[in-house]
Amino acid sequence: MENRNGVIDDALFLTGAQRSGTTLLEKLLAAQPHISLLSQPFPLLFVEAKRAFLHSIGSDGERYPLGHLFGESRYRQAALDHFLGGWRISPEELQELFARMSAYSGQYTRFPAAALDDVFRRLSSGHDFAAVVDEIDHGLADQSDAEWFGSKETICEEFVPYLLARGFRCVIILRDPRDLITSLNHGRGLEFGGEIKPILFNIRSWRKSVSFARTLETHPRFHWCRYEDLVRDPASTLSRLAERLFIADVQVRPIENWAGNSSHREHEGISKSSIGVYQEMMPPAASRLIEAACLPEMQILGYETSMTREDALQTLAGLFEPYPSVRTGMERDGATPENAAAEIERLNEVWP
Repeated sequence: MENRNGVIDDALFLTGAQRSGTTLLEKLLAAQPHISLLSQPFPLLFVEAKRAFLHSIGSDGERYPLGHLFGESRYRQAALDHFLGGWRISPEELQELFARMSAYSGQYTRFPAAALDDVFRRLSSGHDFAAVVDEIDHGLADQSDAEWFGSKETICEEFVPYLLARGFRCVIILRDPRDLITSLNHGRGLEFGGEIKPILFNIRSWRKSVSFARTLETHPRFHWCRYEDLVRDPASTLSRLAERLFIADVQVRPIENWAGNSSHREHEGISKSSIGVYQEMMPPAASRLIEAACLPEMQILGYETSMTREDALQTLAGLFEPYPSVRTGMERDGATPENAAAEIERLNEVWP
């Protein structure tokens, strides 16, 4: 809740690309007796806020407003932050939004009508976007006596700078992009990621996560971690997160009513089996394309790579779509000569 200085100092927000490990980290944090962390409780709130912002700058018709931001030239981050500070929603509009989410697969946690009505009554005309998120996180918390209240939503990295400015403590989790896309396009990941997207859209979305994580890593209320470190050594990874965000007594505790963190193998609890799964499930040509497009970031983050810069440029010149994409509205991320040229130009800029 907001203190006298207008800072929301008991709020948490967790995000990252789809299939990056956000659910695992959320479950581990939510298992703490002093933390209430809801799992994707109101994804359309972020979608519609971003859509409203794009409308405010004269850019309507965006089917997926929470995009990868590659080549974004319509606005700067400060403009979005300013808009969110002035954004307002009425109880009636929020009620309609939650009604729409009742049939939306991206909402993982659903709530009884009485609980929602109580939250709607708490809103005031002075609540900006951060205050609304915080009010809902408090009102729908499964642990009303917790010290920290928050939620996790995927692909919402562009909201993190604004939430940090309002006092939130924020976390982005990253994962080897080859395993991430394997999880999206193979195994049970299709149940959560929806229809297959162009591989370039997924690559660029991963780079968006990395960009925000690296840009914000010195902020005192921000932390990023790797999925691989979390599953290999959850105790140390959680300890570093807690120390960074000034949250005491975060330990590895049992996760109730959860099948585990793998889309490919049945197991209970935390498993390392999903690390490197791309090697046995992903076509090698797709793996090379991902490595070529993500090579500088992968090396910075410590992921194993085998390419030289010249290898990457040659691979990007032969850009192709290894998966039969059926997602409409993402045609601009297709395997076109223009996108091949854009990826080559990007690599030359970030790695001269």
